[in-house]
Amino acid sequence: MQIITIISDYGENTYYTAALKAKLLDVLPSAMLVDISHHIPSYDLTQAAFLLQNCITDFKDGTIHIVAVETNLKLYKRVLIGKYKNQWVITVDNGFLTMMDIAWDEIYTWKFLPNGADFLSPETLIFPEIAFQLQLNKPEEFFEKTTPVIIANRLNAVVESNQIRATIIHVDGYDNAITNLNKNEFDAWIGESAYKVIYRRNETLTRIETNYAAVGSGYGVAVFNEKGWLEIAINKGNGKTLLGLKLGDQVIIEKDND
Repeated sequence: MQIITIISDYGENTYYTAALKAKLLDVLPSAMLVDISHHIPSYDLTQAAFLLQNCITDFKDGTIHIVAVETNLKLYKRVLIGKYKNQWVITVDNGFLTMMDIAWDEIYTWKFLPNGADFLSPETLIFPEIAFQLQLNKPEEFFEKTTPVIIANRLNAVVESNQIRATIIHVDGYDNAITNLNKNEFDAWIGESAYKVIYRRNETLTRIETNYAAVGSGYGVAVFNEKGWLEIAINKGNGKTLLGLKLGDQVIIEKDND
């Protein structure tokens, strides 16, 4: 069975999701359609890249991922198809593929896009046809290898000798504030040094715990989640609301040399 996932910024109370699924089922009637999220903030490629990067390895070979965020072809000109470990990601040349911190096996463009095409919604008009072609497993017939024109910043924290500046790039369903600092990167940087985690208005934590329950209910806690990203949360509470954290805020980790 062909699995196709969808990430979009369509939100609720629109027909866009239904229209896209109808087009996909028209060309691939037996496909299993998986909604990763339709609640990406409008045009927020960073959020979309974060979500896909953290679940792509959970899907089986042959899965096709459709990214329906910021796809205006009048602006971005080309459809891009990224191949990663026998999975496929369909997007446009808007920087999305370069945001993901993964090593693409290949990146292709679609051969059959009409010159001057300026479709407002290529995810409905073009992406289903590309998905059909991908499942035929004959990329050389429909696509040609390329490199992205738009290169975006990856989801990486800024690491200096005595400080890391991480950024909140996602707030999950529990309102935990998730940063772009990965545990492997932190471990390589910190060694045996003491440190402090600084967030909103110079509030600090003196350690990163292994579990939310390491602190009492209602207290702030820093943990690395199951995917290895640093989270700032409230044990049994609402981290974003109670801590006043929001997307784009910085979380700073400093070595304590005192």
